[in-house]
Amino acid sequence: MDDDEPGTALAPHDALAIIAGQRAVAARTYPSATLLFGLWGTVWLLGYGLLWLTSLDDDTPAVWAAVVAAVATIVAMVTTAWHMVVRTHGIRGRSALQGAMYGWAWFVGFLAQGVIVSALANAGATPVVISLAANAMATMVVGLLYLAGGVLWESYPMYGLGAWVLLTGAFGSFAGIPGSYAVLAFAGGGGMLAAAVVVKVCGPRRA
Repeated sequence: MDDDEPGTALAPHDALAIIAGQRAVAARTYPSATLLFGLWGTVWLLGYGLLWLTSLDDDTPAVWAAVVAAVATIVAMVTTAWHMVVRTHGIRGRSALQGAMYGWAWFVGFLAQGVIVSALANAGATPVVISLAANAMATMVVGLLYLAGGVLWESYPMYGLGAWVLLTGAFGSFAGIPGSYAVLAFAGGGGMLAAAVVVKVCGPRRA
């Protein structure tokens, strides 16, 4: 019987090729762990690194360093949301909704963090308390969203990095100011960059 006749079963290698093709298409709808880890790792290394360097003398970061850190964070949030929208563009249903909701969760999380920090300042909290709270909440937002993303896309690297970021922020708070800036820059940001390299070199999002 001719393999081209209707109703003929596919050869094993043809079926495998179709499966591989469909997996490649599906993979393009998942977030890029390398991009997200690299983006946020760079932002933390740059932002917290500048805050640490400019606060070594009097424990108070320079205004320009704080502005750079804030702008870098906003750029990272917008880029993350944009990345999720692009990855889910053209698909419908549950996957599209999950991607869009996850992308906007970054914006909502950091908006809430900013509001809480402002409330602490308004309540008369000291600069040290405000700085430690801002740092701790930033790590909570990023860490919890990485954990959620790891569960959502079954990504072990993203889930593991989320746990690392949470613990880094929590224990880094004991380093005080400016020590916590260094912890977040090198352990937090450096850990994200290391994870980006590992995922890039080792491959897929899943074990």
